[in-house]
Amino acid sequence: MASRVDVRRADEQSGGFGPETFVRLQSAVLGANYGFTLSLFTATVVAVWVAYDEDRAIERFFFLLGGFVAVLAAPLLGKYCSMQMTVRVLGGGVALAGAFVSVIYLAQFVGAGLRAWNIAAIWLPTPNPNLTAQLLAMAIPVLGAILWIVWTRKRGRAALLVGGLLALSLMALALTGSRGAFLGLGAAGAAVGYGWLHGALKRRFQTRWLWLLDGAALLGAAGAALVYLAVIALPRLDTQLGIQDASALSRLDLWRSSLPLIADYYFTGSGLGTAVMVYATYAYLLHVPYLYHAHNFYLHLALEQGLAALFAWLGLIATTVTYAVVALRIAERTTRILLIGGLAGLGAFLVHSLFEAELFYSPLAAFVFFTPALLLWSASTAYEAAIEGVQPVLFSIAPIGGGLVFGLAAPLLLAMLMSGGAAARWEANLGAVLQTRVELGTYRRPPWSFQDEVRRQLRAELTLAELHFEAALALDPLQPTARRRLGAIALAQGAFDLAKAHLLAAYASAPHDRATRQMLGEIYALEGDVDAAVQMWQGLDFGQGQLMVREWWYQALGKPEKVERLNDAIRAYQRLR
Repeated sequence: MASRVDVRRADEQSGGFGPETFVRLQSAVLGANYGFTLSLFTATVVAVWVAYDEDRAIERFFFLLGGFVAVLAAPLLGKYCSMQMTVRVLGGGVALAGAFVSVIYLAQFVGAGLRAWNIAAIWLPTPNPNLTAQLLAMAIPVLGAILWIVWTRKRGRAALLVGGLLALSLMALALTGSRGAFLGLGAAGAAVGYGWLHGALKRRFQTRWLWLLDGAALLGAAGAALVYLAVIALPRLDTQLGIQDASALSRLDLWRSSLPLIADYYFTGSGLGTAVMVYATYAYLLHVPYLYHAHNFYLHLALEQGLAALFAWLGLIATTVTYAVVALRIAERTTRILLIGGLAGLGAFLVHSLFEAELFYSPLAAFVFFTPALLLWSASTAYEAAIEGVQPVLFSIAPIGGGLVFGLAAPLLLAMLMSGGAAARWEANLGAVLQTRVELGTYRRPPWSFQDEVRRQLRAELTLAELHFEAALALDPLQPTARRRLGAIALAQGAFDLAKAHLLAAYASAPHDRATRQMLGEIYALEGDVDAAVQMWQGLDFGQGQLMVREWWYQALGKPEKVERLNDAIRAYQRLR
C-alpha cells in the first residue's frame, strides 16, 4: 500500500510541496470539479425551463440526473472504500454492463438467423449500433484493465471470465462498424503508449528525449484538432481534401448548420429534447422532423444547454483528468492499472463524441458521466491510501470551497467573454427562446401544415420575441440571430421588402448560414431574379425537398404567380447541378 512517503515523493518531483500542501491542492481540484458539475447541472435546469416541450425536457432531465449524482458521490465513495472493494465494485459493474450491452447487440444477429428459419424471435431487440459502440468504447479499456489486474493476481477463473467478456465486447463493437469508436480506441491506445514510453524514457535517458516526445505528442494532438476544426469551419476544404463519402458530407453539413443555432441560443440553449424540431425549423427549413441530434456530443450539448454548459463539461473533464493523473503517481499498482483503464475509456469517449451523440440523446444519457465517476472514485481511493498519517484535509472546507466557486463561475464568465457583445447576444437569445416556444409549442401536424402558418396567425404572440430582436439590433445592428429570425418572420407574413432587408444584413454578417441563404434566394426568386436566386442557393443541399415545401406554401396561399416564379428559379438551379 502507498504511504505518506509517496505523497512527499510526488510533491518533490513536481515542486517540493509538503504533504499537507499537496492534499490541499488536490482538494482545490476536487472542489473545482464539484463546481463545474454543479454549473452543468444548473445549465441543465435552465434548459428544462426554456424548452418548448416541458414533458420531453423533464424526461430528458431525469435521464441525466443519475449521472450528476454519480459524479458528485464518487469521490466520497472512493474515500470510504478500500482498494480491493473499489476494484470489485467498479470492475464487476463494468463487466456486467459490457456483457449486457454486447449480448443485447449480438442477439439481433441470432434473431435474424431465427427469423430466416421461420422461428419466432420477436422478443429480441434491435439496439442502435452507434449507441452500442459509444458504450463499448468506454467499457473495453476498463475491461482490459480489470483483466490485467486479475491476471497478475493469478485469479485464473476470474481472468478467463473477464477475458471472455472482453472478447464478446470486442466482437460486438466490430459488428457495429463504428469508425468513430475505433478511432477513439486508437487514440486512447496511443495516449496509453505515450504514457508508458514517457515513463520508460524518464527512468533511463536524459531529459531532452522527454522534450522531444512531449513536443511530438503535443504537435500531433494540436494538428489533429486544427484539421478537424478547419474542415468544419471551411466548406471549401471538402473538395480540396477529396471528401466524397455521403455520410461524412452529411455530418459536416449538419455540424456547420449547428453553429448558427448554437449562436441563437448562446446562453440558455434551445432546451432539453428540442433539437429535432429546432434543426428542422430553423436550420433546414422543413416542416417535419429530419435529424434528431447533432452526431457530435459537444455541439449537441451546446445547442440544447448553451455554451456555458459545454464549458462546464470541459472543465469537469479537465479537473477529473488532473485529479486522476496526479493519483497515478501515488497509487499502488492495482489502483494505477484501474486508473489507466478509466483514462483510456474516457479518452475513447471524448474522441468518439466528436462524431456521435447517440448516447447523450438516448435514455441512457447518464452514462456520459460513467468514466469521470469511475476515475473520481478510483483516484479518491488512491489518495486516501496515500495520505494515511497526514492531517485529513482532503475534504476541508477552504480548498474545496475555493475550487467550487471557481468551477461554478468560470463557465458563464468565459461564455460572456467570448460572446462578442454579451448584451446584444442575450437579447437575441431571449428572442430566439420566445419565438421557439411560441412556434414549436403551437406547431403540430395536423392541424398545422407549415410553420409559416403559425407565424402568420400568431403575430401578437410573437411580438415579445420581435421586441427582443429589435433590442439586440439597437445594441448591434448586424446581430445575425436577430436579423435572420426577423427576416424569417417577415417572409412568412408576406412583408418581402422587410424580409429582404433583414436577410441581406444577416448574410453580410454570416455569409455561410444555410437558412439565410435559402430564404434570401427565395426572395430573389419571387422577385424574378433567377440568376441571383441560383447563385445564393449554390452549394446548398435541398435533398429533403425544402424547395418543394416552399412551392406548397405559396400554393396553399393561393399565389400562382409566386409559384411560377419560384418554379423558374428551381428549374434553373436544377439545370446547373
